[in-house]
Amino acid sequence: MRCWVSALLLLAVAGCSATAPSNHPAPITRVISGERCDVFVEAWVGHFQANVAKLDGQQTASLSHELKQARQALSASGQDEASCQLPLCIIQPKEGGRLDSYCGYRVADPSGDELYRWVPWVPGRR
Repeated sequence: MRCWVSALLLLAVAGCSATAPSNHPAPITRVISGERCDVFVEAWVGHFQANVAKLDGQQTASLSHELKQARQALSASGQDEASCQLPLCIIQPKEGGRLDSYCGYRVADPSGDELYRWVPWVPGRR
């Protein structure tokens, strides 16, 4: 019982110390799109998906070498990987303890019906 009270107290203190989101718009970061970014993003997503497949128990080849090469190509061109727009990648649990993943971009909904819409990431497409 004492542990529950301590845990609840810790949550209450953590909740009080959190700051409220700002009403100011987030600063716009410059996103570079180009062939090197596309190659890097594809290598990054492939590496992520290979790791999820490995966690799922599938035999997959490591894509660490491809990711390392893509990072080196970005660096050699004077670009930072943070300047490339990476998709959001999510691990999705499936029935039977299996794992899957999907990647995409959350973009503002131009229709105004929803706050955001999900655009799936597709290899080779910007």
